[in-house]
Amino acid sequence: MRTKLAIVSAALLMCAVAAYADDAMPQMTAEQQAMMAKMMKAATPGPQHAMLAKLAGDWTCSIKYQMDPKQPAQDAQSTSTITTLMDGRYIQETSSGQMMGAPFNGMGLYGYDNVSGKFVSTWIDNMGTGMMSAVGTADANGKVINWTGSMNDPVTGKATKERMVMTLTDDDHHTFEMFAIPPGGKKEMKMMTINYVRNSAAAAH
Repeated sequence: MRTKLAIVSAALLMCAVAAYADDAMPQMTAEQQAMMAKMMKAATPGPQHAMLAKLAGDWTCSIKYQMDPKQPAQDAQSTSTITTLMDGRYIQETSSGQMMGAPFNGMGLYGYDNVSGKFVSTWIDNMGTGMMSAVGTADANGKVINWTGSMNDPVTGKATKERMVMTLTDDDHHTFEMFAIPPGGKKEMKMMTINYVRNSAAAAH
């Protein structure tokens, strides 16, 4: 509750500053100034947001997935469109294709939280009614983001943990891998690999 009140107070303070922009600036206490500085820092896009924004565009995706280690992996195709939101603070991915012989549609939101210092994401699709939430950290080169996520398993009714790896090969190619323990299993396995190729790059070949 205190956090929400602090955010609301800071937001009102920012509105007040904007309202008086053409007049004399209101006198702020040291505490208000410190709060304003933190809010502005948290709201300012940085290099991590720019990195995500470079993914904007249309993509063709080749998918390989395996839900049961006793069964061979299967292939699928999909397309994704990534757009930027909120002046480059977030990106949104919308995906459509086929999965397990049925139409598949999904949507994800990705960003970088300046406060926590971690990447954040949520994912929804038409193969469930829950949401996957994940947080991630990038390697030193900023080319690989390691995610840990959770979602509710419809089979067990319990929350599961997933590990994802996003590898940014270059501006026209990136890969998304998902690892988890399959239903009834005890060991982690690679459940899915998605290879993204930007449509403009694919057309050039």
